[in-house]
Formats: sequence, C-alpha cells, structure tokens
Amino acid sequence: MRKLTRLATSGVAIALACSNLDAVAQSAGVPSTATPANGPTTQLDEIVVTAERREQSLQNAPIAVSALAGTALRDSGVADVSDLTRSVPSVVIAPAVGGVPQIYLRGVGTFASNAYAEQSVAFNLDGVYISRPAGANGVFYDVQRVEVLKGPQGTLYGRNASGGALNVLPETPQLDKLSAAATLEIGNYDLRKGDAYVNVPLSDKAALRASGMVIDRKGYLSDGYNDDKGQAGRLQLLLEPTEDWRVRLSGDYYHRGGKGSAFVQYPFVDSDNPWIGPADSRSVAAYYAGLPAVSAYNPLISNAKTDGFVDNQFWGTHAEITHDFSFATLTIIPAYRQVEEDYLTYAPGSTRVTSDGKQKSIEARLSSRESSPLTWLAGVYYFTEDVAANQDYNSWVTESIVDSKLTDETMAAFGQLTYAVTDRLRLTGGGRFTHEEKSQDSQFGTSVFSPLKPDLVSRADDRIWNAATWKVGVDYDLAPQSLLYANIGTGFKAGGFYASVGPDTYNPEHLTAYSVGMKNRFLDNTVQINVEAFDYEYRDQQINYLAPTVTGSSSNPYAPIFVTQNVGRSRIRGFEVEGRWKATAQDLLTATVQYTDSRYTSFTYSYFSTFGAPPSVGCAYTNASAGASPAPVAPSAIYSVNCSGKPATNAPRWTANLGYEHEFAFADGSGLTAAADVYLSASYDTSYDYLSKQVQGGYHMSNARLTYNAADDRWSVTAYINNIENQAVVASSLQPNQAFGNGLNYANIRAPRTYGLRATVKY
Repeated sequence: MRKLTRLATSGVAIALACSNLDAVAQSAGVPSTATPANGPTTQLDEIVVTAERREQSLQNAPIAVSALAGTALRDSGVADVSDLTRSVPSVVIAPAVGGVPQIYLRGVGTFASNAYAEQSVAFNLDGVYISRPAGANGVFYDVQRVEVLKGPQGTLYGRNASGGALNVLPETPQLDKLSAAATLEIGNYDLRKGDAYVNVPLSDKAALRASGMVIDRKGYLSDGYNDDKGQAGRLQLLLEPTEDWRVRLSGDYYHRGGKGSAFVQYPFVDSDNPWIGPADSRSVAAYYAGLPAVSAYNPLISNAKTDGFVDNQFWGTHAEITHDFSFATLTIIPAYRQVEEDYLTYAPGSTRVTSDGKQKSIEARLSSRESSPLTWLAGVYYFTEDVAANQDYNSWVTESIVDSKLTDETMAAFGQLTYAVTDRLRLTGGGRFTHEEKSQDSQFGTSVFSPLKPDLVSRADDRIWNAATWKVGVDYDLAPQSLLYANIGTGFKAGGFYASVGPDTYNPEHLTAYSVGMKNRFLDNTVQINVEAFDYEYRDQQINYLAPTVTGSSSNPYAPIFVTQNVGRSRIRGFEVEGRWKATAQDLLTATVQYTDSRYTSFTYSYFSTFGAPPSVGCAYTNASAGASPAPVAPSAIYSVNCSGKPATNAPRWTANLGYEHEFAFADGSGLTAAADVYLSASYDTSYDYLSKQVQGGYHMSNARLTYNAADDRWSVTAYINNIENQAVVASSLQPNQAFGNGLNYANIRAPRTYGLRATVKY
C-alpha cells in the first residue's frame, strides 16, 4: 500500500493542477476555440473502447489504455503488428522471425524462440485469444481500431495476460449501408499491396461484409530475406432476428509466403550497409572467421543459403452471440483456430520448423445494464489446444532436434463489479480463478561435430497449475472532464515444459501492478492530457535462452537448447503522458512520452560452453561444472551467470512519439492533409547476454505523408516516406553459437527507409 500511496500523492497533485487549468484559462481571458455548430469542429474526437468488456469512452475508462482508430492505422501505414512500436511508445514489438513477433509492453514480454512459446502480452483478435504468437500476423486490414491495455489483465481477459493485452477489432457488418472501398499501394522494394472491403445489407435484419488483403514486396536484406508476401481474407455475416438477439458469424484466413525473415551480424559487417543478409558471402566469411578453428566446417558446404522460406497458414472461425435481458446482456463467443507453420530461416545457422496447432475456446459473459449504482460482469472461459511441432536447429557445429506434442486445457471463472458510492466516486473489485493443465510428449537429441542426425530420447510430463488473480480500484471525477483513478492488479501466466531428460519444467510467472492515473480534457475539448504512474513487481519471469539441458547421451550429456526458465524477481517503474491538442480546425498536435526504469533484483541462469571457454556475457559468472551431474565431457563447462541488477530487455528508459497534422481546405471542398511524426528512443539492451555490442543506441525515426482528399470524399491519394533517416534499428539479438564463447552476435533489424503511393476509392 505504501507504493500506491506514493503514486497517489503525486497523481493527486498533478490532477488537481490539471483540473483547474480550464478555469484558469477562462479567467485569464483565453477565448473558447469552439466553432458554430454548422462549421468545422475544433474539438477532439471521442474514441469508444471495449477494454473493460463494455462500450465506454476512452476518457471514462479508469485504466491505462491507448486506442488507435482504423483510419489512423491506415494513414500511418501500419500493416504489421511490429509497426505499432512507432505509434505507441509503451510497446516494443520485434518484427517476426519465422513468423513469430516478440511483443513487449512496459518492459514485460517474451522472446518467443520456439513453436511452444506463449506471450506475456495477450493478443486478441475480434475478442478471441490467439495462443500461438505467429497468429498475430496478417490481420491489419479493414480494422476498426486497436486497443493497447497496459498492465496485467487478470480479471476480464483470457489466458496469459500478465503484461497486458493487444486487442485488434475489425470493422463489422452494417445493416443500413451499402459501401465498399479499395486501396492500391506501390513503393520501393517493388512493393505491391492491395486491400478492399464490401458491406452488403441483405435485409433490415442481416448484412454481409467481405474484406481482403494481398501484399508482395522484395526483401530488405541483400540476399532477399525480410520480404513480405501474403494473402488474407475475412467474411462476416450479421443477423439481428429480433431486437433482443444479435448473432455475428466470422471466418478469416491468412497465408504468409516468401523467403521470410533472417538475422544480420551485429555489429554490422558493413557499417555503411547494415542490411547484409546471412547468405551474403560477406556475412558467411565473417561468421567462419569468428568461430574457433576446431569448429569451422567447410563454409562452401555448411553456411546460410538463399533457400529460406515461409509457408504459414492461419485460419479460424468464431461467433459472437448476444442477447439483451431486462437486467443484463449475455455474450457467448465460441471459436476455433488453426495454425500451420512451415519455415526455414537462418541466424546464420538454420532453423527448420513445421508445426500444427489447433485451439478451441468458448467464453460466456453476463454484464449488467448501467442503470443503477452497481455495474457488474461475470463470466466463464474454457480453452483447449493441441500443438505438434518438429524443430531442427543446426549451427553446422551442433544440431538439436526437438519433436513434441503439447496438450493444454484451461478453465476459468471471472468477474468484476463497480459501485458508485456517489455521483463522482466509484469503487471497483474483481477476481479470476484459473485452472490449467498441460501435458507434453517430447523426443529430442543433440549431436556435436557430426553430419549425422542425432539419436532421439523420449520424455513425457503432465502438470497442473491453479491461480487466483484480482484487482481493486477507485476512480473519482475531479471535474466534469477530469478523472482520477488508482488500481492494484495481478497477472498470471502458466508454466510449461522444455526438452530435457532431467528437469524440464518451468513455473508460472506472476506480476503485481500498482498504478495511479488521470484523464483530462480542457479548453472546450481541444486539449487532452492523460497521465499514469506505475510500479510493477515481477516474480518468476519466464525467459527463453540457450541453456544446458540433459540429453541422456553418454558422449554428450549436456547440450545447448533454447529453453524457457524462471529468473527470479524484477521491478519496473515509470510513468506515461499522452497529450493531444486540437489547436485549430486544421491543426492537430500529439505527444506521447513514456519513462521506464526496470531492474532485475534476482536473475541467475546456467550457461553451457562447448569448449570450456568463459561465457560471452556482460554479467558476473562462476564455473559451476564441479557440481554438475553427470559431469560434462571435457573440455566443456557449465557456468552460473548472475545478471541481477541489469535492466529488462527491450525496455528503453525513455520513448516518445511527437506528431503534427495540418489540413488545407480548398474552395471546391477538397483538401490536402500534411502530417509528420517522429519516434524517439533511448538506448536499450536487446538480449539477456547484456553485451555492450548488443545494445541498440538511442535513435529517432521520422515519417511523413501528404494526402489529397477529393471533394466528395470518394477517393484519395497519399504519398508517404517512413524511416526518413534510414536507421538500422535492432529489435532483438542473440548469439547463435553462444556455447562456443566466441561472442558472435546476430540481430533482427527493422525496415530501412521506405516510400510509396497509396490510392483509395470508396463507394
């Protein structure tokens, strides 16, 4: 409670000052900027969100949530989940490698290194939790809005939302409007992209909406990797047979093809050209030059090649059934989703993965009408999943094969209620009980200095976890448009398994969050300032890294395999400020700033060195080989690494996004919109190795666009340029041959400068 008291004290002081701003301005003679009712508005738009499972204004939601409208996403060129980084400073999302994006929110996230990994930030598509991280791709078309919920979502949302949630909400069918639109985009790197939708009312009680997207772009890297090829489609049917019933059926499909993503050597092989891919002869030479002599296979035979590919398919179907009772609304969402992954990528060793994941879920919620002082929501959730994957990791010195079948079953009951003590003061409490059972059958093996496939051993496990998460909060209207709130909430993410004959289980992670915030509108709805301070206690965080695992082999009793393990405790503190100013009917200025101070208070892990060399890390370490059983084969060694005191990865201390937009109105009714924004980031660590060469230095990345809108709003043309500075920004990094202690490092980097034209026609 002392933490919340400290946060509240500062929050109240700022809120009281902010709530008096409008009155002070008026007393000082500042004129109102409102325009007549029949003129162009100078006020900020209201954004409606469903972050708390009911529709409410963003400014009235007593939680930390950022919302981006579909038009804003389109104008900013957000085509992939990783593009959200430049729009929401609290989010850092690494581009997908092998189709798996890495999502971090306020320093909480997961380096998803294999087909069984799960995110700490839940990704929800149209109200359905998506378990496989790769399922976050191919959804950014015909989007109504994206909601970013910060902090644990332990009372209202599905599985694994210990760090927050990303909600992508598509446009839905409309009963009263026949409409259609199509967009064609061309750009550098031979970009060809198109998306379209059509909305057809079938009657006054039914409507159909179809939408789709196609993209084809060459790779950013010199060997053709980091390209983008995909096709997606969504079909929805809305039925409203009576005033009380509403049924929406939805099905979607996405195919991702092309060469896929790859890593580049970092520090870069050529500082003047960072985008040199792993199959480029310059990268191959640098790779083998950095390996110990005894380990260097023939680079003419064993090296990264240009045959990498992605052939991933995602499809799903779900229904949203609602019924209005006199006292409450019932919502039922049954869903089925399937992910089929097939890809080969290089880093620079090869990673070959095939997987098939099937998930089924059903959620039922009953929420009260808001006609009394008490509003409430109660629900149940059931989820089951089967994932089978074959994974082959080959560095051309060691090769590891992991074939596993995972079964997961989750049941949960949850609820939340808010009571209005007065017209201005409200109290909130909620809870969730989760029961989760996982079982996994695995076959795995590792070989060293052998061209033969390793022999496989088997292991089967079953575990059950139960968890209770909760939330308490209070919010108070300081003024008609000034809301002060404070919350304490907890989050939970289930444990799981990794491949090992010995210990092979990792435990759940838990997060407790304290937050105090305020949301304000001033000066006749032209200025918006939202502020939140937060303090997180993170326990048993799950991280993925190369670690020594027991193989069961007498010749190679240990081998480095990507595993998930718990790392003790950390704390994350900071604040976020979001500001918007509608200076005139034609001018909009935006600014979002986040400060994050993260630190591991307890973080130790094991490091396996194939040749016994000291580990290539930026943390303290000791040789722990003597205590290992069975003893590693000489001259290999196991080290204990202590990174306590280090900051979280992908958690820059300062981030900001500044934007300006101006509309030029012409006499014929047409208009021209000029907009620019810049994303600024302080330096941050990109890997748990904490090497100085793995740090992404502070940078800024700017974007600009110019849009002409026709007088009848039936068509528009946009010229844009992103990453004007042509910055090579590292999103994540790793040492693919960490076990050699040679320090070779590879990184996943963001897109270089891109530019193009985008034309839209509407009906």
